[in-house]
Amino acid sequence: MTTDTVGAETLDERHAGRDRPPSLRLRQGLALLLGAVIFAAVVGPEPGRFYLTPLGLGLVYLLAAAAGGRRGGYWATAIVLLAWGAAVVWLRESRPELDTAGVYMTAVGLGAAAGILVARRGVAVDPLGLAGTIVLAGLSLAFASRWDVLVDAQAYALLVGLVGLVNAVAGAIAGRRSG
Repeated sequence: MTTDTVGAETLDERHAGRDRPPSLRLRQGLALLLGAVIFAAVVGPEPGRFYLTPLGLGLVYLLAAAAGGRRGGYWATAIVLLAWGAAVVWLRESRPELDTAGVYMTAVGLGAAAGILVARRGVAVDPLGLAGTIVLAGLSLAFASRWDVLVDAQAYALLVGLVGLVNAVAGAIAGRRSG
């Protein structure tokens, strides 16, 4: 195995194994579905709980990542969302006299750094996954005042549930074909 500057596999090696085994897709898909249902029940129905969305989604993706093990994926999304979510909750609970955007940027930067450190320990954390999650989080914040769907926890639960459903179905179909 060759390594890049963060000690993980090179991008070519990492993406050469992109085809996940059917059992892994099924396991992670079911984890995402379960997480989406719990998230929708706990955070979704109460608009006052929307601030828990990044942390809650981070926990859902952590469940899916753990279901896949060290090589299973979803770690980048989980780590960044957990870092951002922790910052959101901390800001809400402690109300420090700090700029919100600055705290969020610091949190996602720390999340990216944590992801790189975890990758150095042999966990499949894709650097592009870290960056992509940060970009999507930033875009959701940037356009939240224009598109109401971006401030609806149920919409995020539905999206994650669909990702889980697609993975579970694809894993089940591929498993039947190979078994």
